[in-house]
Amino acid sequence: MILTFVSLFSGILSAQEFDATRLSHILKALKLDKAKVKEELCIEKKIPNAEDSYIAVIPVIVGSGEDEYNFTIRNYIVITDGNGTIRNQYFDPTEIISDAIMLTGLTIDTGLYTIGTNIRAFGVKVDFTGSSRPNPYSSETISLYYPEGKTLRKVLDQFELDSSHGEWDTRCNGEFENRHSVMIIGTAKTNNFSDIKIKTTSVTTINKDLNGECEGKETSKTSYKTLQFKNGKYQ
Repeated sequence: MILTFVSLFSGILSAQEFDATRLSHILKALKLDKAKVKEELCIEKKIPNAEDSYIAVIPVIVGSGEDEYNFTIRNYIVITDGNGTIRNQYFDPTEIISDAIMLTGLTIDTGLYTIGTNIRAFGVKVDFTGSSRPNPYSSETISLYYPEGKTLRKVLDQFELDSSHGEWDTRCNGEFENRHSVMIIGTAKTNNFSDIKIKTTSVTTINKDLNGECEGKETSKTSYKTLQFKNGKYQ
């Protein structure tokens, strides 16, 4: 059996493209210079079951390197109406760095994150991929937010949901590990916020060249942990 490692992510993701008119209105309202915005990473998504409401993420460049893949951003996260009028805005303090481990895309996740009474959060996912062929790497993290007044409250910061990494001779021999986590909103609560149960499946693959054939052995295990709301955030 021949097993090969395939990176989970490649290239810039563009599944949540931005309405140009709405983007223009948002940039004007935030008084942002287009030259300071990573426009190819700007995304928006309509909020399900909410009329005339959109979530938008605007990555602002706060540092840059020698090439287009080397930069640092911070995200403006806003909720707007269909015209781009801002109802809620939040400038996330977390810096996201793209370098040898490249930032390849952002995604808005409007899943059923009902974390409290009348509180439904949404996620912003960040995807990274490494540039090394002998040491492939990819990762996806999620942060959770919910509207509070005219701003947003961040309750989870860059929790890693998926990762893939390994080391091989670029022909066959090597070892790889893939980890995939699922978030389950529980019934138990801590400080009036629902606990979040994390189910993680880890798969390890070892490939060996045996008499010219690339043979692979795969093992998997499942683990659980619980995130509780303490000191203003999930941990």
